[in-house]
Amino acid sequence: MGKRSRWQYVFGAAVLAAVAALVLVVISLLGVTDKADIYLADTADERSGWRYEILVDGQVQDYEPVFGEKSYPLTLPEGVQAVRISRIMTEEITRAELEWMRYGDGVEVSLDGELLHTDFPQLARDENGFVHPDQELWDQLYRESSGAWQRVRMSLPDDYLGRELTVTTYFPPDGGSTVPEYPFLGSEDSAMADAAVFSVRYNVVMTIYAMLALAMAGMVLLEIHNSNANSWTLLLMCLHFVMLFLNTAYGTYAGYYSVLTERLDLRFLRAIYMVPLYLYLAQQIKSRWKWPLCVGILLWAGYAGAREFLVIRANANEAYTIGPGALVVFLTVAAALLAEELRQRGRRTRQEKKRLSGYGVIAAAVTAVYLLGRARVWDGLQPYLVDGIWTALRMGNCGPLVTLVTDVTSYMTVVVVVTEVIRRTVQTRRTVDVLRERSRQTMESYERMLASEDATNALRHEMRHHMTALAAILDGGEAERAQRYVDAVLGDMDRLPTGRYSQNLLVNVIAGSYLDRARAQWIRVEHRLNVPQALNIADEDLSVFLSNMLQNALEACERMDPGADRYIKVDMQLKGNFLFIRCVNSAPEGPEKREERSRRGYGIDAMQAVAEKYNSVLVINRSKGEFSAMSNLCMTR
Repeated sequence: MGKRSRWQYVFGAAVLAAVAALVLVVISLLGVTDKADIYLADTADERSGWRYEILVDGQVQDYEPVFGEKSYPLTLPEGVQAVRISRIMTEEITRAELEWMRYGDGVEVSLDGELLHTDFPQLARDENGFVHPDQELWDQLYRESSGAWQRVRMSLPDDYLGRELTVTTYFPPDGGSTVPEYPFLGSEDSAMADAAVFSVRYNVVMTIYAMLALAMAGMVLLEIHNSNANSWTLLLMCLHFVMLFLNTAYGTYAGYYSVLTERLDLRFLRAIYMVPLYLYLAQQIKSRWKWPLCVGILLWAGYAGAREFLVIRANANEAYTIGPGALVVFLTVAAALLAEELRQRGRRTRQEKKRLSGYGVIAAAVTAVYLLGRARVWDGLQPYLVDGIWTALRMGNCGPLVTLVTDVTSYMTVVVVVTEVIRRTVQTRRTVDVLRERSRQTMESYERMLASEDATNALRHEMRHHMTALAAILDGGEAERAQRYVDAVLGDMDRLPTGRYSQNLLVNVIAGSYLDRARAQWIRVEHRLNVPQALNIADEDLSVFLSNMLQNALEACERMDPGADRYIKVDMQLKGNFLFIRCVNSAPEGPEKREERSRRGYGIDAMQAVAEKYNSVLVINRSKGEFSAMSNLCMTR
């Protein structure tokens, strides 16, 4: 590869990497909005300016909030009936809205004493502005909420800025929650932005997973077409992205509001979607403990899937966590792959080491872009690593870390798979093209030699007529005319093959084509081709084997110095049902050029294919200054 083509290759790779990075960055930015809600909550570490009043046994008193050990929630005294919190609004938002989550309590909201929302519109108030709902009203509120959390939204007047907001939370007499409802301050735009961004981002990711699943399916078909043995392992990657696609579709707004979630319960996929990926990576291990590792992965997958499915059916909170099993399995597979790489390091070629180094650079870039996207969502890399991963790990949830590891590994595996499939496809196509060209040349040579054989037979048939005509000319005393006639006949004979190498027409044609060329270049030729006219072997197979063998021998001699000892020795013998073929030729002692080695390799591949077809092997030997190829074809297939 020349310097210019190398730079073209680097430029093409840079363009591909830039486009991939741009797509990933855009997808990450699609998951971020600057129209976020503001949670107006008080904690021990951060206060939002609320003033507290509590209602206990019909008496109103000011209250200084006391927070628990984890800074939240607020602790209220026993017997509290209601808590009223007030603050001056200082956050300016266009088309402002308040939102809160209600569970088993009642809420009233007012602005400078003007009532904006109440869950008790029919009740009168005491002198302190509180209402006193009875048990029947509490039962009615509970029935309306169906015993679940409820999201409540209300609009604020445009002139709310600088006015006092008051939120009163009433607690049922039979206990339950005793925490004031802190509202979210946002807008209609923020609500729509959250919904749109969340939906668009997941739809884009879902589409990418679908495309990757289709791409892997296409790779499987391509590998089957190229007759590669690892085609079935790509089904694991296809299954991995199919599961990712279904898992993502289940989490989108479209999936939530469609009949998908009603007819299919796919939440258990989140526990096992990484299993096909782990199995694919395990299949890359060449050592004897590959299959025990695969069996272990399948056993763990069965346990994880059954557990997730059962806890989902039981509506347990554990259904939203991923235990350490997935991470342990991945680390085991990663350690096995690392051990395999260390074992194979000394056997890898320089080109393979360069390719692995390139994959390492791509893996680092993919990880960096992925972390950049997560950092954008979490307003920084540190919050993502600490709050998003470390905190979840401390609570026993390995889900965020498993997602990080699996996503980066999936993307990197796709890069490796696509690159390797394309490389093998190009190599296979190049091999096929070379073999087709060689077959075409062989058939052309075969046809030319058949034409020469026909011409020889025709000339022999006409020789009697030539002799009769020549005798008549000499009898007439026309010596010059007789000489011209003889020269014309000799010219026709010069175009015929110089010798006969075998009784078999095909062997004679092919051997004559290459060995005559060798003699013309002063290459010493020795041959013993004891082959009968009929052989139980297809003409095309014999032609491919013999042509490639002799062409490799002739090209090796042509690369040598003309003054060196150049020779080709061919031996073909029929021994019972076996056709013994052997060719020994001189060869240059220096290293071959890459294109010469590649061209000779295609010929050897073709010869090997013929040998295997006839239940034999191709034996290749290369010593100092000499090359030999030998096979013993069995003709009772």
